[in-house]
Amino acid sequence: MNWVTSPAVVVVPATGLEADTMVMGFNTDIKFNGVVYHIQTEPRRDAGIETTVYTRGAILHSLKTSYQAFLNSPDYSEEKLRRLLEDQHRQVIARIRAGEIKPRESTAARS
Repeated sequence: MNWVTSPAVVVVPATGLEADTMVMGFNTDIKFNGVVYHIQTEPRRDAGIETTVYTRGAILHSLKTSYQAFLNSPDYSEEKLRRLLEDQHRQVIARIRAGEIKPRESTAARS
């Protein structure tokens, strides 16, 4: 199984700070059961973490989780946000490998 992860720089607002904060997102390509998946996870300006799975340029799956409560808590840090992003990214990759996220049969046959 081949996979490559590359960082993506995304700007999100930080609580109590005047300047925006840079937080890295994740991009990973994996090949599983003959299908190439591109997984992209990034923080959104609306305090959500969004992971999108693409196959052949089309969106196959999307997962969005709110981190609004965390953003407003005293425990907020860029490092902890990065870990939340990475955890969600890895969970989606694990779901692909478990066969939970996959293209419909007609799409998979063309890959």
